[in-house]
Amino acid sequence: MELQYNDLMKNHKIVDGKLLQTNKKWSQLKNSQRMWISEQIRLAHIEYVEQHNRLPMKKSKHKVLSVVWDRIQEREIWIPYYEYEINAGKMIDRLNRKSPLFNTPPPPLKLDK
Repeated sequence: MELQYNDLMKNHKIVDGKLLQTNKKWSQLKNSQRMWISEQIRLAHIEYVEQHNRLPMKKSKHKVLSVVWDRIQEREIWIPYYEYEINAGKMIDRLNRKSPLFNTPPPPLKLDK
C-alpha cells in the first residue's frame, strides 16, 4: 500500500486543492482540449504576424508560446510546460511554413548609378 501511495505522489501534485497528474503527455489530453489549444496557437500566431509583420521564429516563438500558455492556465487544462512547448512549437513551425511570408525573397537591392 505504501508503494502505491509513493508512486501516486511522484506522478501527481495537489494544485488548487485538486490532485493532478504531473507527468501527463500531450496525447493524454482530451481531443477537445487539444483542439482548443491548437486554435489558440493559430490565433496568437495571426496576432503576432499582424503586429510585427514577420513570422515568429526561434526566440520570438516563445512570445506566442507564453501568450497561449497564459490562456491555458485560465482554463482547467493541466499539462507540463515542457510537453506543451514541444507540441505547440511544432504547430507554430507548421503555421510558419504554410505562411506566404515564409521563404519570401528579400526586396531587390537598389544600385546607384
